[in-house]
This record gives sequence, C-alpha cells and structure tokens, in this order.
Amino acid sequence: MSSQARLALWDHIVRRLKLPAQLKLILLVIANYIEPNGGCSRVPLTLLSRDSNLETSELSLLLLSLEGRNLVSRVIVHPEGGGPTIVLYSLSATLLQAVQNFH
Repeated sequence: MSSQARLALWDHIVRRLKLPAQLKLILLVIANYIEPNGGCSRVPLTLLSRDSNLETSELSLLLLSLEGRNLVSRVIVHPEGGGPTIVLYSLSATLLQAVQNFH
C-alpha cells in the first residue's frame, strides 16, 4: 500500500467513519499492519491487545461490533500440527473499497 493510500485510509477511518474512539483505534491498529505491497493485514488478537492497550475480552466485543458493521473480517487458522486455532483480523474489502471510491 502506497503512502498516499495509507494516508487516505487513516483519514477515512478518523474523519469519515462515525464510530466511537475505541472502534477507530482498532481499525487504525489493523491498518498499520497492511503490507506495503497492498496485501491485507492479518492481525491476531494478542497483537491487537498489545498495540491498543485493550484487554482481549474487551477487544473481542469491539471486534464483533466491527464485524457486524462489515468493517473487519476474520479468518480462523487451524495449525497443521494441532494446537489451538488462531483468529486473525483484517480490514474488510468493503471498507478498503469505500476508501478507494471516496478518494
């Protein structure tokens, strides 16, 4: 993702979306992990918790709200060798498309 596109995304999240501050914070944290080549970010709950300074239990509820608004999507990864599943979060295609259409 180019610098201009990243700035447009941050601007859209901060100025255009009418959301509580904690929801915007989560979106901005996820946006910071988008790959420079434009690949989507896949951020685990633990990293979101660390970067937002929110407890995982609180984050889970906030992420459900963002999923319900179609701003965040999640992928569940099942490790090959067994072990616990990992949930990864990314910005929704709908949100990314809205930013492209607006700017």
